[in-house]
Amino acid sequence: MPDEMLSKTDFIQYLNCPKSLWLKQHKPDVYPQGEFSDFAQKLAAEGYQVEEYVRQLVKDWPDAESYSFQGVFETGEGLHARADMLRENEDGTIDLFEIKSSTSVKDGKPHNQLKDAAFQTIAATRAGRDVRNIFIVHLNKDYVRDGEIDPGGLLTFADETIRVKGLLDETEREIAEALSLLNEAAIDESSCTCLNLSRLHHCDSFGYFNPGIPEYSIYSLPRLSGRKLENFVAEGRFGLDQIELDEVSRLQQPIVRAHNIENPYVDLADIENFIGVLAYPLYFLDYETYLSAIPIVDGTGPQQQLSFQFSLHVLHEDGRVDHVEYLADRPELPRPLVEALEGAVGANGSVVTWNKTFENARNNEMGQAFPDKKDFLLGLIDRTVDLMDVFKTGYVDIRFNGSTSIKKVLPVVVPELSYEGMEIGDGTAAMDGWKKMIKEADPEKQARLRRALLEYCKLDTLAMVRIFQFVEGLVRAS
Repeated sequence: MPDEMLSKTDFIQYLNCPKSLWLKQHKPDVYPQGEFSDFAQKLAAEGYQVEEYVRQLVKDWPDAESYSFQGVFETGEGLHARADMLRENEDGTIDLFEIKSSTSVKDGKPHNQLKDAAFQTIAATRAGRDVRNIFIVHLNKDYVRDGEIDPGGLLTFADETIRVKGLLDETEREIAEALSLLNEAAIDESSCTCLNLSRLHHCDSFGYFNPGIPEYSIYSLPRLSGRKLENFVAEGRFGLDQIELDEVSRLQQPIVRAHNIENPYVDLADIENFIGVLAYPLYFLDYETYLSAIPIVDGTGPQQQLSFQFSLHVLHEDGRVDHVEYLADRPELPRPLVEALEGAVGANGSVVTWNKTFENARNNEMGQAFPDKKDFLLGLIDRTVDLMDVFKTGYVDIRFNGSTSIKKVLPVVVPELSYEGMEIGDGTAAMDGWKKMIKEADPEKQARLRRALLEYCKLDTLAMVRIFQFVEGLVRAS
């Protein structure tokens, strides 16, 4: 067997950053492995769930005996592939099936499902099998659960033979290049190709290959990509002090200013414009939702957000603060949640959120689901403002590092509040916590999870109140 093996997962990593894969295989002791995040674990579990429904569907087909799962192909030069499902055809050929938990076929980075299938096809071919057809099995975005899951309605078998076979020559070259790189005992470790990508797309080993990049750099600038980023990289200009204001966009300029003045950049007029449109009382609203590949409630579909919780802090003009909350104790359509919210939100006053696109999307979806509540929910959308917008151009601290996430803003402007040490401290943990809570048979454990969920969502809206009071204080002080 060859010294280096190339699996499908390795190959996808190679396509995203070749040197990152080399480092992982040749210097695992310095490779930043990172944690297998809660979200990654969730995706892996959902993949197995989808495969189970494929198995249920196939076992009732007349040619069920022709199918097998998790077949392995290994080649002399080091390719290793595990086929989710394959079919043995009467003429000796095989059909390959890649099973995905997405609601469509993904054909771009960071995880190109067609390249997945092309790698599988090449590995199978080199292992001596003749591949006839290639399918991507994914979830049907139009499926709506009604009673027990119907595998036939849930799943879509997309015949991607033509598109995948059209990628084989290119994929063959990329595999050859990947194997050649992995066979190198040493490489230039002074940089990696991720220099030309935005921070969101950097490989895990970016810091290892690019140690000279300052903490606050061009990668702190939101939406910096393409030719402009490539030009900065080519010129070796990574520090924000090397960037002129007229070289970046209006949304990027405050980050450069904040860095250069070594103080927060404050645009009081921008903040006053935000505050000026508000009407009291202010309703600080946050939803928690459950997102699952397999719908858990009748009337919902694959990968559909199911609202199960809200927190609402109400700030009155005289400074009084009230709090209302709701948490579903079982899987259900969110009618009780909407009714609880309707009872808590008055006819007047602004609704304040953080990233209003998310809350407004949920309000719109629930309005479609419950026509008798549509006027109320669409009315909330009309009244909603986004507190996050203030931290794009009105108040920018370089310690946000170009982010407007509440998890980045809160520790800087209201350091006495923190998500640190919470049993549930982010949205993915909340999803997992709710799933565990509704299944938990032990009343004590269920109560503990319920408290943790309520504490987390409550902090989200309390944080918004305190952050709002902070920026309001800036205006008053001026």
